[in-house]
Amino acid sequence: MACCCVEEGEEGGAFSDYSQEGQALSRPNGGGYKKIRRFGAHSAKAGRFKGGLHIATSRYTNFRGELEYLNSYLNTRLLPTEPEEVTMRGILVNLQNLLEHESEEAIRHYVKRKGADKDRQFQRRMDNGYISFKAKYDWLRARSLINQDDWSIMDEVRQLRNDYVHTRPTQNRRRFKYKGFQLLSQRSLRRLFVDIELTLRRIGRSSRWMTVPPGYASELKWPEEYIEALEGRKKPRATP
Repeated sequence: MACCCVEEGEEGGAFSDYSQEGQALSRPNGGGYKKIRRFGAHSAKAGRFKGGLHIATSRYTNFRGELEYLNSYLNTRLLPTEPEEVTMRGILVNLQNLLEHESEEAIRHYVKRKGADKDRQFQRRMDNGYISFKAKYDWLRARSLINQDDWSIMDEVRQLRNDYVHTRPTQNRRRFKYKGFQLLSQRSLRRLFVDIELTLRRIGRSSRWMTVPPGYASELKWPEEYIEALEGRKKPRATP
């Protein structure tokens, strides 16, 4: 899976302001919070390699290999799990974390601009303690910052993530579903990514990178409505 990073000083994608239910306007990058550079190799700041990318050391590559080996051992021996289920579990964890992060940014921005005392108290609890993911998107829904479809998508992702994380070994494949269809299918996987991408656009996002790499949907011939939603254009029809 490709990993994309934003260069230092680079503007992120459009954050959002809110005036109507689930509709995004514009807000400044980060809502006053500097976005942390967390992804990708970082550049050297001094020395003869200044401006270049740091190269992983042999110690790191050895550690990475050991990490992968022990993870594989756990998934195949102690807690037997199908490879695709392991991958889906990781995807669900990442997608929920992404939704939760952007929800927190939307909450901070709203509170900064027009929050009441109760809202500021909620933000303090979120920043200094623990507020569940569900409480965050309930808060957004109560203020019409997301619509009912967004709320349902976030709630279903939360439930699926919890089911995967807390599941126990079984002889039979678990029959998790998304929107009524088998989750471990190409149909559900694609819809899941499109739904979350569109939800993030309505919430507002701190990165210009989408959940699906640019051009990926059209290259793999996803359904036309998905290509149009992600890339803003329809797949050209074949000429007879």
